[in-house]
Amino acid sequence: MTLLLSLLLVHLLADFPLQSQRMAKSKQRKLRVLLEHLAIHSIGTAVVLGIFYQMNDMNGPTACIIGGGIIGTHALLDGSPLKRLLHPAVAFWVDQLLHIGIVTGLVVYLTPVVWPTSFTLPDQILWISVWGLIATELVGRGIAPLLAPFAPRLIESHFERKVTRKEQLDGLKRSVTHEVEDSARSYTTEINGVGRYIGLVERAIIVCLVAVNATGAIGFIIALKALARFKQFDDRRFAEYYIIGSLLSILGALLCGMAIRLAL
Repeated sequence: MTLLLSLLLVHLLADFPLQSQRMAKSKQRKLRVLLEHLAIHSIGTAVVLGIFYQMNDMNGPTACIIGGGIIGTHALLDGSPLKRLLHPAVAFWVDQLLHIGIVTGLVVYLTPVVWPTSFTLPDQILWISVWGLIATELVGRGIAPLLAPFAPRLIESHFERKVTRKEQLDGLKRSVTHEVEDSARSYTTEINGVGRYIGLVERAIIVCLVAVNATGAIGFIIALKALARFKQFDDRRFAEYYIIGSLLSILGALLCGMAIRLAL
C-alpha cells in the first residue's frame, strides 16, 4: 500500500502543482514541453522506486518494469492527438482515470498490495496527501472544463443614445434632443482567476472539517464564499453557474474528506 500511495502522490504532484498552465496547454504541440513534463514525472518515480529498492521491498527488474510502464504510458497518453478530438472535460477525466488506473494496475499486478487493518503513520500521511490533492487540485481542474460552456463572461459596454423630450422656455414649447451616454455591465467570473484559488482553499477547509468530524462549520464556509459574490447574484445566469459549480466542488470535497476518515 505504501508503494502505491507514494507513486500516486508523485503523479498528482507532477500533474498539478508542478505542472504550469503553459505546460498543460502546449505539451501536445511542443516536444520540448512534453519532455520537461515527463522529466518531472521520471525524477519523482525514480526516487520512490529507488527508495523501495534500497529497502529491499522490491527487486531491480520489478522496479524497472513499473517505472518504465508508468513513464511510457504517460508519454503516450499526454502526446496522443486523440485528446484534441474529445470535449475538454471528457479528455481531462479520461486522461486522469487512465493515468491513475495504470499506476494502480502495475503496482497491484507486480507487487503484493494488502489493505491494512490499521494505517501506519507513513501510510496515514500518504493517504491524506493523496486525497487532499484529489480534492483541491484534481476535482477543481476537472470541474472547470465541465462548466466552461455555461460560464458567463464579463460584458461591459458603453454606448450613446438620443433622448428627445419637450421643454418649455418663455412660454414656448419645443422638443429638444440630447445625447446621453449609457453603460451596461454583466457581472461574471473568470475560470482561471482568483475564483479558482478561492475554490481550492474552500475544498481544503471542507476536507479538513469532514476529516475531524466538524461538519457543522461547513455552512459558515459556504456562506462566506457566497457573501463575496452577493451583488453578482442579480445576474440569474451567473447565480445558476455559481450554484452548480459550488455544489460540485463541495460534493468532491465531502467525498474526499470521508475517504480520509478511513485512515484516521
